[in-house]
Amino acid sequence: MILDVEGAGGQRLGRAPWLMLSLASAAVAAALLLGVNAVPHEQLARVLRPTGPSILAQAFAQPAPPRLVLELPPETAVPIPPGRVVVGDYGPGRPAPTVRAYRLRGSNDTVVIALAAEAQPVSAPARRGSDALAVHGSYAITWTMEPSTNVVRWTEQGLTYEISSRTVQARELARIAEQLH
Repeated sequence: MILDVEGAGGQRLGRAPWLMLSLASAAVAAALLLGVNAVPHEQLARVLRPTGPSILAQAFAQPAPPRLVLELPPETAVPIPPGRVVVGDYGPGRPAPTVRAYRLRGSNDTVVIALAAEAQPVSAPARRGSDALAVHGSYAITWTMEPSTNVVRWTEQGLTYEISSRTVQARELARIAEQLH
């Protein structure tokens, strides 16, 4: 199809030719779609599982392991609020915090409590020493990071947690961790 855009004799006809050109292109596109749909083509076979629940149903059927809320009693420590919220930050609601900081009452000592999701589970050695640490009945390990930060880590019901401080010693950290709920 050939359209005379400038009109007869080379005179411009205004906007009407552009309207005709748009309608012509729409007609060609519609004819192409009708032609493609008119030609027989094979349908994709649907693969259905004969029995059993869906993958999502299986995932939701498994109970999630209980996890600590990472809260210390108010008589022990005061929560340090997290950083400010960025104005204009939109999106889905945030899940429960996985890191919390507290200032211990009666001192300026701070502790940080975290769910260490990527950490290896802590397991008790075959022979525990008499000075071994435990939190909520689970074996706990301790170490010191630079610059002199004490860390206590334990695994409870399949989830690994840790508590750390620059000023509080490991035994006291384990005692504070016992108060988590």
